[in-house]
Amino acid sequence: MGGFAARERLNDFAAARTITLASIAPLSQPQLDFSPRSGSWSIGEVVDHLLRVERLYRSEIAELAALARAGRTPYRKHSFSEVNVAPLYLPDAVLSWLSVPFGVLSRVIPDRVRGIMTELPIVPTRHPDVAAPTPRRGAADLKADLSSSLAATRTLIESSGDLDLDALVSEHPLTGRTNVAQMMTFLARHESRHQGQMERVRVDPRFPPR
Repeated sequence: MGGFAARERLNDFAAARTITLASIAPLSQPQLDFSPRSGSWSIGEVVDHLLRVERLYRSEIAELAALARAGRTPYRKHSFSEVNVAPLYLPDAVLSWLSVPFGVLSRVIPDRVRGIMTELPIVPTRHPDVAAPTPRRGAADLKADLSSSLAATRTLIESSGDLDLDALVSEHPLTGRTNVAQMMTFLARHESRHQGQMERVRVDPRFPPR
């Protein structure tokens, strides 16, 4: 069944996760909890955010796989009210009016451009509430979860060999229609983007020595 692209791009995501693991492996709890300023995420919060986003996508893929195995169309469409990721300065009251134009626009944006927009903050976006991090999580738990979460995602993809993963599609007004391969690409680029954020925290002159 179709799925080669998804498994290949899963490897790209795994490579990005390896970099994240290596970058936080030597960090102490005070270093993970350090925030450069009020309202700015610590490295630990960035990591927890990455885990929450991965969990969100893994849940979505599992739901789509269940639909396919039940003989139903493996397609889910979400609104801004369900997953409220959006351009940074747009109030919630405006988003419902923009769902249709955003949806049309996102369908015609090429994958390559979409990927660049994910990895580079060309259009600043706010994270969905479901991906808001928990501060001051234990260092050992964070580091262990980075590995176990990737393993869970890999198991999900590899156990779906009976399905056409290219046909499992999720749609959101901001990100457009994405299949499993495109979701893996998003996760890889999203992780790379936040690695830059973590590095900016690490080089802050006030960053704890240990």
